[in-house]
Amino acid sequence: MKLWISLLTLFFLSSGNLFTQIPDTIWTKIHDITIDIDEGYGVRQTADGGYIITGTCVPNGLTSHTDVLLLKTDLLGNIEWTKTYGKGFLEGGSSVEQTADGGYVIAGRALTGSYPFIEPPISDAWILKTDSFGDTLWTKTYGRDGNEYCTSIHQTSDLGYILAGTMNSEYCYPHYEVNELYEPDSSNAWLIKTDLSGDTLWTKTYYQRSHANCVVETSDGGFLIVGWIFPDDQSNQSDVLLIKTDSWGDTLWTNIIRGDDYEIGFCVRQTSDGYIISGQTKPIGQPYDALLIKTDLLGEVLWSKTFGGQLSDVSFSVEVDDDEYFVSGTTNGTWWVTALGDMWAFKTDSQGNLLWERIYDIRLCDIAFSGTVSSDGGYVITGMTSHGFGGDLWLAKLHSNPTGITDEPLPVNDYVLFPNYPNPFNPTSTIEFDLPKSSQVTLKVFNILGEEVSTLLSASLLSGSHSVEWD
Repeated sequence: MKLWISLLTLFFLSSGNLFTQIPDTIWTKIHDITIDIDEGYGVRQTADGGYIITGTCVPNGLTSHTDVLLLKTDLLGNIEWTKTYGKGFLEGGSSVEQTADGGYVIAGRALTGSYPFIEPPISDAWILKTDSFGDTLWTKTYGRDGNEYCTSIHQTSDLGYILAGTMNSEYCYPHYEVNELYEPDSSNAWLIKTDLSGDTLWTKTYYQRSHANCVVETSDGGFLIVGWIFPDDQSNQSDVLLIKTDSWGDTLWTNIIRGDDYEIGFCVRQTSDGYIISGQTKPIGQPYDALLIKTDLLGEVLWSKTFGGQLSDVSFSVEVDDDEYFVSGTTNGTWWVTALGDMWAFKTDSQGNLLWERIYDIRLCDIAFSGTVSSDGGYVITGMTSHGFGGDLWLAKLHSNPTGITDEPLPVNDYVLFPNYPNPFNPTSTIEFDLPKSSQVTLKVFNILGEEVSTLLSASLLSGSHSVEWD
């Protein structure tokens, strides 16, 4: 990957400065909070210049289930405090925002059930309100008899909250990809309006076989929802769904943005003259591409652009930066967009032309789920970096303008031998390990009887992360 980046940079410079110069990485942080899984799904800057991140963690390894994670950092990404929230089974946070009182509101899901499954687990939308230190003030669940979950939350101008998600889904979790193998269900895109205490004022559902991924309050006091829909009852091919409502959730207009492929809208933001949508598209039998769509104020498409290479790519979030668009997601994935990929950030001009992109190849599987524009004009992204089993929360800050700072490799602090991936495997498996300093390394494989099978490596290596493939 280092060689590829160097060659790519040389090509750009010798081709007449095709792109503006790539912003430098000011800092990156890998936060190993629990002993198993730590994922960042949503990030926002706080009033003190730091950042608030929500996601999912497994506090006690394999002896417990997932909990909602809330992480507060300073402006350099250093942890100030962390909190976890659970109800006894499976919980996860997908969206977070600082509220007018200085606290935080988190949207996600909470499942009821137990292992082993006697009955299938059922998911409800779960909202948590905390004070400025992450201590719980109240929680609310919203749901009926099926699977419901919340993917987006926003404090409205009346200091209440607007929630978007999915009702009556066949699945108890949001989907990151749709393809020819996906089976549509009887779900509905779902909007909930609450007061300051989280008590429901009204709920609305929209369209059979639809899902909502993001909601924003528009300048006229109404709301805009983006997601996806299966408009043809005889097909599993999805289209981007865009719905504009009034302040009571009643539909003003709907635009189903059709394509020849499988499309999803993940995030929407209002611009000075319309809306910008990020998502993904997948031609039948081909990998995914990141998708960016610009519409006017009535939802009519002005332009649509795809981004990515030969492998699978997706744009999970988009933010408006003046008249340009900052996008974060994942690139170089396998057939599935979240498998074996690299963290990805890029920026376009107002017409969707690529200005720059930055790719982070840290471990075997790196995913960027969310990004935001900071108050100093820089960019922050969060996600997870993983060796294939478990993972750590990842956070990075990019400068608003190039500074000449050279990106340094991420520091390695301990000797670690990670589980081989995949396992079981056929015909090859990758073994990764970290060295905090230059060392003589011998890597051997033994069978269950303790007999040596193979010596894979015997060499002097520099500090850092390394991998060996065993065939």
